[in-house]
Amino acid sequence: MIEMKAVRFSYGKRSHLFDGLDFSIDTGGVYGLLGKNGAGKTTMLKLAAGLRFPHAGDITLFGHPAYKRRPDALARLAFVPEEVAVPPIRIADFATIYGGYYPRFDAAKMSEYMERFEVPRAGRMDQFSLGQKKKALLALAFASGADLVFLDEPTNGLDIPSKQVFRRMVAESVGDERAFVISTHQVRDVQNLIDPIVILHEGTVVLHVGVNDLLSRVGVKRFPSERDAADGGAIVTQPDIGGVTALVPATPEDATESDTLDLELLFEAAIRNAEALV
Repeated sequence: MIEMKAVRFSYGKRSHLFDGLDFSIDTGGVYGLLGKNGAGKTTMLKLAAGLRFPHAGDITLFGHPAYKRRPDALARLAFVPEEVAVPPIRIADFATIYGGYYPRFDAAKMSEYMERFEVPRAGRMDQFSLGQKKKALLALAFASGADLVFLDEPTNGLDIPSKQVFRRMVAESVGDERAFVISTHQVRDVQNLIDPIVILHEGTVVLHVGVNDLLSRVGVKRFPSERDAADGGAIVTQPDIGGVTALVPATPEDATESDTLDLELLFEAAIRNAEALV
């Protein structure tokens, strides 16, 4: 689907945002793209989509150079940006135009997603609230039938019920041949959804690993104090009520104690010392 090799990119004369970035997606899944503000998550997605051009290196999208933006490759990619922009037309008219670019666009699914998201069908899209605009574009992306879907901060602007709908739709739509890449700071919104996890830091992918693999290496434990956590081999800690929560190396005795990960702890560990996680 995507292959990025030795990619170099910068904005203007500033230092390189990426200097030798390698990344690839060759199978389905819900890829969680995490990173600090300014780490380059959105730029990375735009490079993969051919919306930005690398200064060096190679990027292919479905086997073709991404910068060429071939129609047959773009027909397999849907992209919902963080900052949404919609035309001053009705959603039905926009769906007709949008769907024309996607051979597998499913109008019935589009109608279903609109209903589940409770998006109004009347009125112009530019008069929608931010949340309504975001939900309309998400519905279009899900109905597109695209093999690869980029979602940049998809839960921004969504209320709690809509976030629940979003998570169900992703879980229902992903498959061995369909991948979602979710770039987000709202890790709690996708805590139990993303797999594998991709962490971008200082211009490189410092972690790209499946959740089950991680669970065989690290776990989450609570300790009464920071000192107890340190004695217990904590990689990183986070204070909570009555003690601390820590990410610790898994052992044969406790490797199966937890079937979830704390993504905030994991992110902190990855940017401090990714080698402790591999």
